[in-house]
Amino acid sequence: MNHEGRQVPYLVAGVVFVGALSAFNLLLTLAVVRRLREHAALLEGERAAPPFTPPGTPLPEFTAAALDGTALNRGFFTGPTVVGLFSTTCASCREHLPEFTERVGGLGAGRVLAVVVGDRNDAEPFTTALAPVATVAVEPQDGPVATAFGRPAFPGFYVVDENAVVTASLIRPADLPVPAGL
Repeated sequence: MNHEGRQVPYLVAGVVFVGALSAFNLLLTLAVVRRLREHAALLEGERAAPPFTPPGTPLPEFTAAALDGTALNRGFFTGPTVVGLFSTTCASCREHLPEFTERVGGLGAGRVLAVVVGDRNDAEPFTTALAPVATVAVEPQDGPVATAFGRPAFPGFYVVDENAVVTASLIRPADLPVPAGL
């Protein structure tokens, strides 16, 4: 009896399976390439917003209130002011909080604005640490101050001048031009 005749259907099935698998792989690869081209075209047409408000950017009009009742708007910036934006869900924010409070501690609350984005109950550790050194506001993710800064990445550290124009955007409190620059 010939054993080769029994193996031919298995061999044909194997070749058909490998061919179908290769065709499927080719389709998936073409779909990924197409998607990458679409994404690249989107990035070329509309540059993604930077994660930090760039220096030279004037803040838009906004209205908010600090925890102590201080009105927060463009008029709040009467001179160079350090702004720290923190999020209650950000581990890096918790890491940089002590460094920020130490760095701005001698400036006075009128020269420092700290905004904590998140649930008011979760913000308590931030507000406790920031209240002695800054004017503090707590707001939701889409709050007016975070929106004025273009919904930045967290933490974000800025210097804003008396015209409500961002003069420095930083990712570390150690880079803040304090106190010599203020």
